[in-house]
Amino acid sequence: MAINHTPFFVEIFNKFTKQFTKELLVDAESYDNAIQKTISIAGIDPLNFDIKAQEASIEQATGWLEEKFPSGEFKHVVLDEENGVYELIYNPMGNIY
Repeated sequence: MAINHTPFFVEIFNKFTKQFTKELLVDAESYDNAIQKTISIAGIDPLNFDIKAQEASIEQATGWLEEKFPSGEFKHVVLDEENGVYELIYNPMGNIY
């Protein structure tokens, strides 16, 4: 789980309800590449969802990938490790755990 390029935090919102859907960490070469990886690897339809990406530091991304729940499980799900796409896990109430 190493960041090889530039990390981007990607937030996904429903276009119609404006509700937050999920947050990803994407290791990408550029902003456009992060959006493209989100669409293709995470299966996000850009017709139904707004996708916003923000560049992050390597330290932020690494810290995010190392965070664990009290149970010892990581606070993210690996969607595609080879392409560097990770999803942040939320609790059932929708708040960051």
